[in-house]
Amino acid sequence: MARYLLLILALWLSPNVALAQEASNANHPFAGKRAILDGDIPYWADKEYVDRTLERIKSTGFNVYMPTVWQGRGTAWPSRHAPWDTQLKDQPKTNFDPLKYLIDKAHQMGIEVHPWFTLTLRQSDIFPEFALPGTPNRAFDVHNAEFRKLMATLVAEVVENYDVDGINLDYVRAIGLCVNEDCKREYGKLYGRNLEVDTAIFNLTFGKVPSLVEYQEKAVTAMIAAITDEVRRRKPNILISVDALVGQVSVEQGQNSIEWANKGMIDVILRMDYRKQLNINLADDLRGRLDNPDSLNLLISNMSTEELPPGQKHFARDGKWLAETISTIHSHWPRTGVAIYVQKYLTDEQTTALRTGPFRAQRDKATLSPPSNVQVE
Repeated sequence: MARYLLLILALWLSPNVALAQEASNANHPFAGKRAILDGDIPYWADKEYVDRTLERIKSTGFNVYMPTVWQGRGTAWPSRHAPWDTQLKDQPKTNFDPLKYLIDKAHQMGIEVHPWFTLTLRQSDIFPEFALPGTPNRAFDVHNAEFRKLMATLVAEVVENYDVDGINLDYVRAIGLCVNEDCKREYGKLYGRNLEVDTAIFNLTFGKVPSLVEYQEKAVTAMIAAITDEVRRRKPNILISVDALVGQVSVEQGQNSIEWANKGMIDVILRMDYRKQLNINLADDLRGRLDNPDSLNLLISNMSTEELPPGQKHFARDGKWLAETISTIHSHWPRTGVAIYVQKYLTDEQTTALRTGPFRAQRDKATLSPPSNVQVE
């Protein structure tokens, strides 16, 4: 009799434990994730590089790989909607799919893949209709509805055709103020004001033009909404993260990631905290403005930023600093993960410090986690 009671209890408990685990994951969407971004398309499009890099990051303790697939030069996958990335121009577009190879290989090793899109950044002469004279330098016009549609289409194409675990959206901003003819007409129609005059006032008053602030924010938010709608339609539970300078970005960028997270448009904000000293007070303040504080996670840099002497090239930061910084993050916000920018500057010293330090502790912790279901034989 006791055996049957145990069986009934197990059958009842198993789905409920699973549901509780699912709810916990929703509350802490990036918890336990140790991500690294890779911005070198020509490199990861090579099989030998992929094999070598995945082995290295796996042994270090990373469990999420974020390769850039769109950098405003074309795509790093054979797309029906855009040309190859210009740095892959010599690669055939048939019988060649570097993204599929990368994903398959990563999944064999238990590594998640979250393709990285730099949305409004423009680094070649493609799609000139979305960068008319008067558009911010090195930018696509985020106010152009057809451009926003293209971005949503490209991200959706990857989500639909590849077994991705998440998507990472970068350059989720206007980059600057648009004064092309299309923007002038649209702004005048929406607000009954002169865009060129308001732009001059904006620059003189450090952003004290409410209509122009709203104009920027509406366009960027519309881009995020278009992308997330297309993504959720295809894979409702996929993790969507954005890289943002939340709390520090200037108002002309139109970047309101707090609102996007609170409205459920995105799951995770990766706040770009690239300085050597973490801004813990700001992070805590931002967490207090979020409905789900743990949706805020930190994206730190393993390469030099503010300590770089003028005129000198970037260099890799030391492994001790990197390990201690990640330990600080785990200590302050244990239900969040961490992301590192960028794979190019990941040194052997850094990998050793991570593998024997904070990443080892995270792996040990995961090993000791309770099971997500209960079964009785």
